[in-house]
Amino acid sequence: MAHSLRYIFIDMNSFFASVEQQEQGLLRSKPIGVIPTDCETTCCIAASYEAKRFGIKTGTGVREARQLCPDIQFVLARPKIYVEYHHRIVEAVESCLHVDQVCSIDEMYGKLLGTERETKSAINLGYLIKARIAKDIGPFVRCSIGIGPNIWLAKIATEFKKPDGLTVIDCSDLPQKLHKFELRDLTGIGKAMERRLHSYNIRTVKQLCECDEHLLSKVWGSKVHGSIWWSQLRGQDLPSRPTHRRTVSHSHVLPPDLRTDQGAYAVCVRMIHKAAARLRTMKYTANHMWIKIYYLEEPRWKHRVSLGSCRDTLTMVRAFAEAWPKRTGGRPFKVAIELVDLTNQQSTTLPLFQKQEKLDALAAIMDKIDDKYGHHTVYLAPMFGAQKTAPTRVSFTQIPELDEFDIRPTGPRPQRKRKRT
Repeated sequence: MAHSLRYIFIDMNSFFASVEQQEQGLLRSKPIGVIPTDCETTCCIAASYEAKRFGIKTGTGVREARQLCPDIQFVLARPKIYVEYHHRIVEAVESCLHVDQVCSIDEMYGKLLGTERETKSAINLGYLIKARIAKDIGPFVRCSIGIGPNIWLAKIATEFKKPDGLTVIDCSDLPQKLHKFELRDLTGIGKAMERRLHSYNIRTVKQLCECDEHLLSKVWGSKVHGSIWWSQLRGQDLPSRPTHRRTVSHSHVLPPDLRTDQGAYAVCVRMIHKAAARLRTMKYTANHMWIKIYYLEEPRWKHRVSLGSCRDTLTMVRAFAEAWPKRTGGRPFKVAIELVDLTNQQSTTLPLFQKQEKLDALAAIMDKIDDKYGHHTVYLAPMFGAQKTAPTRVSFTQIPELDEFDIRPTGPRPQRKRKRT
């Protein structure tokens, strides 16, 4: 008998907040909000489930959160701890199921093989993963697990019960089991796509499931995307599509003592230094760079500079220095650097000129020294005084490497021997 279950999706519940509750006993079972900076004007980047019951969620401002829940406690985010926990969780899951893809800092999935695809076996494996995370990481770091015939449906299944749920969506459950959701609950449908669906008089998930492939292609404006949606709604397992990194960016709100032209300049150079190093680690080159300066009283200033298939730090800093005098005046409070139009290094022509070869070699040497002796051992003079600004932070889709915090892995990741049947 063929089994339609193919994937287990693991979604960590309120990850940043759960880690803080695991780390700090006094926060357990309490409403807490994790904030990036210690000020009243910031917002929550995570909320515990105790806080969510009061309507507090990611993006809720500190003042509003206090009004909704006077007893809420705010915790300053600790990205280093979250990255450490992430890697420990991956190791715990690996001891039960091979992690085929890490989707974000709090999401991952693995493929079911052989008898694991039987419903009972898949459910047992899901509970085994939960038990291993509780044992190796801690009981307050919980996850919801979804099991389904394709990755998308397995992820949707994690939304049925939070926190600490386990849900199976089999092909025999389709499409009825999806009808309980709103359009915006489905991964891949945002505000703009919801409006577009409404323009085609598609207002419920039930109506979406009833659409034929041709109509979905019209809605999404693409035959490929229409076919993908039609297929994944019916439980078909589609081959993974190659992804291409689009940007590398950093932004930073300046502390009061650096809200000057000199301070903003130094922090921008610091962010270029970080972005260029990340670009080389990813083995990409950048063709353009956006510079953005946000002022307290004046409109934002932004400028795009050409880099010409660049991966070395010095060329980027020189391009930035040439653009700097063009900025508008005002007191800066936030700066951002964004490397765009990225190209895989394998697709890039090798440098034709000796000068560029030397710049690339210099960048490689700086990376090696920093890797061996720690970050900022070697840095460009213009960022003096700003070396510790723009610290490494964690977004849900971008996981910093361990060495960005000067953390070294403790050993090889355990692998479970599996027979493919």
